[in-house]
Amino acid sequence: MRHRIKGSVVVEFALVLPLTLLLIDGVMEFSMVMYDKAVITNAAREAVRAGMVMRDPKMSNADIAAIATQYASQYVISFGRSDVIQVVVTQSVDSAYQTPLSVMVTYTYTSLLTSGFFSAIQQPVVLSSTVSFLNE
Repeated sequence: MRHRIKGSVVVEFALVLPLTLLLIDGVMEFSMVMYDKAVITNAAREAVRAGMVMRDPKMSNADIAAIATQYASQYVISFGRSDVIQVVVTQSVDSAYQTPLSVMVTYTYTSLLTSGFFSAIQQPVVLSSTVSFLNE
């Protein structure tokens, strides 16, 4: 009788293990996506903060984009890929008081853990964050 119980425990374990691993993977993937979303939002904030302060000469769009790219590249979980972060800076040509400055950071998140298993149905997740401020 004891031998049958041990056998049924092994079968139950074999049935529950894949579901448990899938649940754990889902929690990990969701956590990494939320972390990366917070990172690109902070990257856009840092870039806007640096670009909105009035200075002579005014920071160029490339300088502001470099700040966002550097911040995002440093903190985002990209698994070694460097081509997944795009930055678009929009600002007025003049540096007049109260002109808008906008930075949009876009990041393409691709799963590392489940990419081999579900590649046929899985699409990359595109995260985007836009921050706008007025020049001071």
